[in-house]
Amino acid sequence: MNTIQTIAKNTGVLGISQVITSILGFILLIYIARYLGEVGFGKYSFALSFTALFIIFADIGISNLIIRELARNKELTNEYITNVVVIKILLSLLTFGFIVLTINQMDYSQDTTYTVYLFGVYMILTSFTQMCISIFQAYERMEYAAIVMVIGKILLVPLVLFVLFSGYGLIELAYVYIFVGIVDVTLSFFIVLIKIAKPKPIINFSLWKTLIIGSIPFGLNALFGVLFFKIDTVMLFNLDSDAAVGIYNAAYIPLLALGFFPGVFTSALYPVMSKYFVSSKDSLKSIAVLSSKYMAIIGFPIAIGCFVLADRFIALFYLDQYSGSIIAFQILALFIPLRFVNGVTGTLLTSINRQGIRMVSVGLSAMFNIILNAVMIPYMSYIGASITTVLSEVLLYFVFIYFINKYYKKLELHKHFIRPLVAAFMMGGFVFYLKDINILVLITVAGLVYFAMLVVLRTFMQEDKDIFKQVVKRC
Repeated sequence: MNTIQTIAKNTGVLGISQVITSILGFILLIYIARYLGEVGFGKYSFALSFTALFIIFADIGISNLIIRELARNKELTNEYITNVVVIKILLSLLTFGFIVLTINQMDYSQDTTYTVYLFGVYMILTSFTQMCISIFQAYERMEYAAIVMVIGKILLVPLVLFVLFSGYGLIELAYVYIFVGIVDVTLSFFIVLIKIAKPKPIINFSLWKTLIIGSIPFGLNALFGVLFFKIDTVMLFNLDSDAAVGIYNAAYIPLLALGFFPGVFTSALYPVMSKYFVSSKDSLKSIAVLSSKYMAIIGFPIAIGCFVLADRFIALFYLDQYSGSIIAFQILALFIPLRFVNGVTGTLLTSINRQGIRMVSVGLSAMFNIILNAVMIPYMSYIGASITTVLSEVLLYFVFIYFINKYYKKLELHKHFIRPLVAAFMMGGFVFYLKDINILVLITVAGLVYFAMLVVLRTFMQEDKDIFKQVVKRC
């Protein structure tokens, strides 16, 4: 199997598994939100977000480091596995201690505190599973990662639904997560031992130093990313109420679930961009511009459609609950096109060996997010958090563009966004006028109207047509 076939296989396997797990995860969260209610779902969302802020320190980026190191030299695998596991056990104990110490310094209810303990255990288990998945990535055996992710979700969904339908609450739900986490870890290590390598029982303290120092940049990048996505929930919980967190996350989670698409796309895009940075910088620029254009073409109609049909989507997801989430859903929908495009521009920075600049960019946006949330939440609650999320994504877009223009080439992406945006607004007017018809019919017809508007506005150039012909030929 050549390199292109390997990339295609891994992208396809990963893409399919992410689609399956994203759909299952989305359905799961909808039912959790329905059955726990605003307050219970707020506590659930807080526990996951709070522990996510700490769990970075249980890994410090080692899982990302070993992808690179083992991909380069697979003979290191046996020694690396043993030492990485020992390091992560020690870090996990310290991390759980920090979680317990921190949560007990805050004036939370007993059930919230206990839920945080339980989800802390689950997050640590997930961290070890991720380490195994990193080994699968290094060996380019993403089918193993897909097996673990899909089986975990397939097991989690019916167990959680059974707990909810049986009338149990948040604590019992957390125990289910821990059980599935144990299954995932056991399965992951079993596959590693059977299919990849047998660890050597040798402790190498000099290797510890190399691993820890080498992991720090990856760990910081992961920390900034978690701050960017999770700090709003934690701050909202502290500055407002459980119910406000539930309302906010009921709006945020369906939109965040759409992130799997740019994630799969940029995973396939990254090796291509990295290759062209060495062999053809002009081709790299064309790929970056074209990819950003198509991310915008996909993102704009989703944003406009979600904005116009917010009340219908919230009613569809949560029945007669979470009516307060409608305006938050409308505001948060606006970040979708930028989130899609930022996936491309961030990947471009990494492909031109500016991963440190990407880390700084995300860090700046995360700090902006924290400061603005501190100002907005006390006055506007979850509405302020929603506005902050959109503005933080806007800032990240401009910071990425600034550094790309400085260290690579001037892209002028905005020129390629005008026609898709106009087409999306025209589609939005059509949707608003007919918003009361069957929603599936409406979405289908709206998609056709949008595509027709793109054609009328001459959005597709000759380059787009050439790419389409190439895809058809390969199919």
